[in-house]
Amino acid sequence: MIKHLLILTLFIPLSLFAQEAKRESIALTVYNNNLGVVRDVRLFNLKKGQSEVKLLDVPALIDPTTVKITASKHPKDVDILEQNFEYDLVNQETLLEKYIDKQISLTDDKGNKTEGTLLSSQGGQITLSSPSGILMFPNTSQYRISVPNLPEGLITRPTLIWNVNTSSSLTQEPLEVLYQTSGISWHAEYIAALADDDKSLDLTGWVSVDNKCGTTFENAKLKLVAGSVNKVQVQQDYSIHGSRGYANAETISKMAPSFEERGMFEYHLYDLGRQVTIKNNEVKQVSLLEADKVRSEKIYTYRGGRNAEVTIKLENTEKNNMGMPLPQGIVRVMKKDKDGSFEFVGEDRIQHTPRDEKITLKVGDAFDLIGERVVTDSKNNGDRTSRETIQITLKNRKDEDVTIDAVETMGYNNWEIIKQSMDFEKKNANEIIFHIPVKARSEQKVEYTVIRTW
Repeated sequence: MIKHLLILTLFIPLSLFAQEAKRESIALTVYNNNLGVVRDVRLFNLKKGQSEVKLLDVPALIDPTTVKITASKHPKDVDILEQNFEYDLVNQETLLEKYIDKQISLTDDKGNKTEGTLLSSQGGQITLSSPSGILMFPNTSQYRISVPNLPEGLITRPTLIWNVNTSSSLTQEPLEVLYQTSGISWHAEYIAALADDDKSLDLTGWVSVDNKCGTTFENAKLKLVAGSVNKVQVQQDYSIHGSRGYANAETISKMAPSFEERGMFEYHLYDLGRQVTIKNNEVKQVSLLEADKVRSEKIYTYRGGRNAEVTIKLENTEKNNMGMPLPQGIVRVMKKDKDGSFEFVGEDRIQHTPRDEKITLKVGDAFDLIGERVVTDSKNNGDRTSRETIQITLKNRKDEDVTIDAVETMGYNNWEIIKQSMDFEKKNANEIIFHIPVKARSEQKVEYTVIRTW
């Protein structure tokens, strides 16, 4: 048996659809924290006196309290009297709600039509009042529902409407509409391809713009702002009825980096410098940077436990073929295998990183570098003083010599190492580092004694 889906037939006069104004330009600035700022310039034909101006294709998640419309060409001739944001969109539920106590018709799969006054509509169940009595339809999936027209107050798309007063008729008058919207954000991703000797890497960066705001931005000038912009959280409930669709992804083919970076207030701004279309429910990726032969260093660090961790360190400087403020994002580290294919070896997240700063990436734990930390002697003297002896054993199962940094946390501000088997570096008030060389296929022990007071 074939199941029939409910089909709602709507007869809408073409005159009810407002004509869209021609777009002159659009600019989109996207922030990290789910915020976009849009500058949309449209050309309107304005009659002398009061008239109505509509902007149909605005985001479903627009913040209408942020909207500002400006007549830049003739500011003294155009007065904005009133602004409205209409978002009660057409769908089956809202449409039938508008037809309570009005005439509708139901047609079954055999062509039999039933007409009556709609008394209720809820959860796919309809109750009609007809000349033959009260009719109840517990399951409307096999019926086509017809209504004569679109009720007042329902629209097909979220719409901004202005009442304006114009001192004279203006043809193709540019009006700039500025507003904020949620549902759009961006983030960065990086690929770091290590050289064979692990002493340099090639770094590529991409930005991903995720648009779920409810509209498409055609041929928009795109800017991205990196930084923590403070925004007051105001609860809003502009309930948009209708289908949201599913996200898809589009990647622009690999190209030379095209973003121009510059400072803006206390943040960094990335200007694409060309027009781009960002569709609704789309993730668009654009090349951010390419830096080749960036000098890097592989560091092994032991902090207790079993294995030493592996980190990659580099400097974000012009001298090191970089020197560009890097937006926060995930850096995925790759290494070429003997067959020439790149394999994933780990990833880490970086914060917003200014130029001339160091970057440290933890990529994982070293399989062949094993450690053991043992407290061989501990004594509490009873006068708020303790004495402890620690022995660290590092085992290198690799076929090459390595140096492992053993990091020890003292735990108190008042401490003194009175005995050690090798020199150490004091990193800060609570940490020391032993730089321990370990020969291939061998092990090395370090021992120290510390006195702590509190």
